[in-house]
Amino acid sequence: MRLGVSEVLERTSKMTSHEDRVRMLKENESPALRAMLQGVFDPRIVWLLPDSDPPYKENDLPDQQNVLLREYRKMYLFVEGGNPNLKQTRREFLFIELLETLDPQDAKLLLSVKNKHLPYPGVTRDVVLEAFPGLF
Repeated sequence: MRLGVSEVLERTSKMTSHEDRVRMLKENESPALRAMLQGVFDPRIVWLLPDSDPPYKENDLPDQQNVLLREYRKMYLFVEGGNPNLKQTRREFLFIELLETLDPQDAKLLLSVKNKHLPYPGVTRDVVLEAFPGLF
């Protein structure tokens, strides 16, 4: 079974060497993982959401770790240049709706990505660039 994005980052964070972290990211590459890492580290990505975390109801359904692997495609709605005609209230509503469909760990990850912070020590800009050259 494929690991969810937050699972990959958590396992990567627990690795002790730079090389192991790079290998873990490469072995578990997915468009969703790349999008999350780009959302954090790429300075060109500007989030069009409030700094504070929105109120949302955590998803309590089992086995939701792979939802982010398909739902990451909606991220363009929340960044500058993605959909300039979308009203801000609608954008925020869609973001909350997305958070509520994700596994709780992936929702927390997405909130931290929005805030340009990754809650996984050791998953640094250098590790990401070595694993995915040219990502940003």
